[in-house]
Amino acid sequence: MSARRAPRAAGTRPVSRFRIQWRQISVLTVFWMILVGDVNLVSVVGGALLAWLVTITFPLPPVNYGGRLHPWDALKLAVATLTDLAVASFALARFAFGRRKPRTGIVRVQLRSDSDFYQVITAVLVSIVPGTVVLDARQRTRTLYLHVFDTPDGDHLAHAVPDTLGIERRVVMALGNEAERAQVAALSDTEQRAHDGASTSALSTEGEEW
Repeated sequence: MSARRAPRAAGTRPVSRFRIQWRQISVLTVFWMILVGDVNLVSVVGGALLAWLVTITFPLPPVNYGGRLHPWDALKLAVATLTDLAVASFALARFAFGRRKPRTGIVRVQLRSDSDFYQVITAVLVSIVPGTVVLDARQRTRTLYLHVFDTPDGDHLAHAVPDTLGIERRVVMALGNEAERAQVAALSDTEQRAHDGASTSALSTEGEEW
């Protein structure tokens, strides 16, 4: 017996696989021109056609996103990310010439926003900073599990939680809608540390048992 296809809601039209997704095509075309290293009519048209083929061959599921870009907060997010990269790179370089053995640890961070979009961006920004890697991300509970490179004591491990929540807050402020921005802006850094102290769970440290 063949399975029946679920009836489509009245007034809705099927989404065509071959529709032109302008934003994805534009982004992929820019990446193509960066890889080619030359901007001319052939590379632009060829990149756009290649990007269109990619979008119809490997279609991505839609992402529910109701916010918009806020340029000033996006600039602050970029500056903060570059600062974190510089500070963490310098710390690791200094550590490489030292003799102290690092004590790695794993920490659990409960995010505040309930969005796949913000969770993925937060996880990416956390992972690109040297010294911290996202080991696991739970969609249902909006939880990130981080591996922290050097945690000489519990205080250093606990700092990973407000630092990650700060990244999430900057992401929401740069890309969220007014309701989401108001929600994260209502909590100060001091309140976040106090509130998340109970939700912080240090799971392991090198040299200790699970």
